[in-house]
Amino acid sequence: MALEVIRIEKIPVEAVTLLISRNFLPPDDTYQAIPLPFSHYPIDSFAVQITFWKSWKKVREFDQWLEKITQQQPFVLYAAHAYSSIFHLMVTHPMCQGYYYIEEGLVAYRPPADWDIQKPFNPLRSVLYYLNFGQRNLPNRSFFTTKLGRYLGAFGVSQHSFPTLTNLQVVGLPFPKIEAEEKYQCVIVHDNIYDHHGLTPDTYLRWIDVIVTDALKRGFTGIHQKFHPAQGQASLQAIEAFMQQKVAGKASLHTLGASDSIEQISLSQRPVIYVCISSVGLYAHLAGSEVVSIYKICCQDQPVFQDFGHLLPSFYLENVTYLSYPSQT
Repeated sequence: MALEVIRIEKIPVEAVTLLISRNFLPPDDTYQAIPLPFSHYPIDSFAVQITFWKSWKKVREFDQWLEKITQQQPFVLYAAHAYSSIFHLMVTHPMCQGYYYIEEGLVAYRPPADWDIQKPFNPLRSVLYYLNFGQRNLPNRSFFTTKLGRYLGAFGVSQHSFPTLTNLQVVGLPFPKIEAEEKYQCVIVHDNIYDHHGLTPDTYLRWIDVIVTDALKRGFTGIHQKFHPAQGQASLQAIEAFMQQKVAGKASLHTLGASDSIEQISLSQRPVIYVCISSVGLYAHLAGSEVVSIYKICCQDQPVFQDFGHLLPSFYLENVTYLSYPSQT
């Protein structure tokens, strides 16, 4: 999406800096790309501290880094959401002339009622935030605030993106088709849920077993899989070993790289895409692929997943094939 926005806005190559994280790599070296040296999750580089004066140094270091990559020139920020401390520090910097939101995943379809993350009022917490950051980093967060700094607009894939935000530009699917010799019959997308929500390895692998069984039942002889960029190494190895054992002698197994685009593959060859709740499924659906989900199985085994249902747009949920355990109808 970022590259499509650059094209639409006609931003000169020399004026673009891509901030990258989670092992993502740009498709080429056209634009300057800089790894983000700060993080929001799993560790917040700008978490509030009792020893509040230590945050002053962190903010100074952040501002120095920002002024270095912008060459001390005014800048406009394009971001996926406003939830992180990094966003707050950027848009409250004197050189920031404003910001746009650009669609990245299901968060762009989050209902407005769920944008604000309000924590119980705690006077001490509010004072601590002020002592740590002044007005640069506020304690209460909104995914898509328009009240912080200067909001300029948003770029979305569909008319359902960023509900209620003003100045929305719908750009459609920003993924070019690719001509690939490799044939994709199906792709299994491993959501980053194995390491979260209190799952045991056996639970997740049981869900993957349902997916692989369906793929083999459909007669697929080649199965591709893709791991989440934040997938833990131990869980990745466990899933890989399980997949190899499950398809042995029945189908070939191929693992996609971190920068391989399932959206582009969907546009080009329309393979079946297997997901749990990944945003990849949404874009694969918009690209014309059949999307098969284990979401209902997840809800059955782990009720916490039911809380995610209202965050998914209805036009997507109504067009997904849902798997169930073999004993169920």
